[in-house]
Amino acid sequence: MITKRAARAAGETRKTGLSVVKATATAQAGSLIGKCARLGRWAGVILTVGAIGGCGLLHQAAAPAGMERQIHQGEQVSAATQAHASAAARTTRTGTSAAGLGTVGIGSAAGAVPTPSATPGKVTGKQVTAIGDSVMAASAMTLAAAMPGIYIDAKPDREMPAGLAIVRRLAATGRLRPVVVIGLGTNYIVTTKQLNVLMKVLGPNRKLVLINTYVPDAWSRQVNATEAAFIQRHPSVIPADWFDTIRNRMNLLWPDHIHPEIPGTYVYARMVRRAVQATRDVATP
Repeated sequence: MITKRAARAAGETRKTGLSVVKATATAQAGSLIGKCARLGRWAGVILTVGAIGGCGLLHQAAAPAGMERQIHQGEQVSAATQAHASAAARTTRTGTSAAGLGTVGIGSAAGAVPTPSATPGKVTGKQVTAIGDSVMAASAMTLAAAMPGIYIDAKPDREMPAGLAIVRRLAATGRLRPVVVIGLGTNYIVTTKQLNVLMKVLGPNRKLVLINTYVPDAWSRQVNATEAAFIQRHPSVIPADWFDTIRNRMNLLWPDHIHPEIPGTYVYARMVRRAVQATRDVATP
């Protein structure tokens, strides 16, 4: 069930957060392995969502239920990336093998397609922490496939203060990676003060990618203007312009005109990957 909290700003602004319900996989998932194999190790997760009609099912599903299933599966992928990172960290500390450790939400067929080796010189997923809201959660499956090893923490209803708390916790425990991707602003405004705090927590040796918003609410314009002005003052911060990327491709969004359907998540993942790679060309702050 989609819920909208009371507006926190005057006029037409309204909360766009989601309350996501659990959805079970159908028994037909296994027969669709080949169709979704190009998504590599995350194919099993996507098959769970699209078992009835293949990779394009979510294009045809009833809007709130299909969107909620997609976001819920994205949350599972997000949790899986965190579990995998924790297992890898334990392996590094103990010197034991992590082979055979299960990963939450990944189907048994996901390992059928090997993950390609990273191109030398490129930023790998293992160097990236991504923190976001329901838009990132909706795209988590393809984002994880585009950047294997990425750490994703994406949940509906999340605002910048909650995102800052996660960044602080990861930094304090030595788990914050060299490139940090922030995709927040769907649910409420982002302030310059918050961005300044974010830069302080990241410190001088990390790179920041800021994803702006496409939301039919008044604060979306404020979020994008604030982030654009901040990036202009901080050339080391790399923009990922979701607004310009998606505004002429409304057919790739669910009817809420906020969350990408599965085809739109490919566009989102490519945009984020390009921005992450662009961090190689800028000096740390």
